[in-house]
Amino acid sequence: GNLNQAKAQNQSDAQSRFKELEQGSYLSNVQSNMGKSDQQDAERIALLDSVTELYNRNTIMRIMRDELKRTKRYKHSMGLLVVRVDDYTKIAKAHGQNTADSVIKGTANFVMSKVRDVDIPARYDLDTFVVICPETDPKGVAVLAERIRSKIMLERVSDVGQNWHVTVSQGIAGYPGNALKADDLVETALQAAQKAAEAGGNQTVTANVSAEA
Repeated sequence: GNLNQAKAQNQSDAQSRFKELEQGSYLSNVQSNMGKSDQQDAERIALLDSVTELYNRNTIMRIMRDELKRTKRYKHSMGLLVVRVDDYTKIAKAHGQNTADSVIKGTANFVMSKVRDVDIPARYDLDTFVVICPETDPKGVAVLAERIRSKIMLERVSDVGQNWHVTVSQGIAGYPGNALKADDLVETALQAAQKAAEAGGNQTVTANVSAEA
């Protein structure tokens, strides 16, 4: 029935996104023989979020650990941007999950259109995206963040039910200034985004550099 069609559509969307997202060696174990093996399809889909076809939380954490190793080896910096959709839970409660999914998918496409080729976006949580920005310090990430924040509110991200415009609360953290480990870096950027949301949303907060980091 329709569910299977939707699933098949999601899978083919995920595969085409997968082709676009093939980065270095992250996916080398599954990137050969597109579509020849069911197991490879399953692995590929396990890497991606089904609604947005961006990487999912598990995948992005793996990639972040790899990126940090490389960053440390070459003594580079690395930035992390968290993008949270303001009022996501209100949208889901008032208008249903399909509408919320459509808004998230539109937001994901918008974020994809604004990041640089080297940046690696993912859906981290229901209302939250993370973008790894290799070889970029927090000031560089702030440029990207402002490009997203200032333009997304002018953009129609979904027309399911009504023409949806959203604002975002964003958090920025950097290695080595804010954290040395992937989990700590994400946590720091999430807290910064939380501060932005608590201050009313539609703004970006850069994490303070802590003495311990």
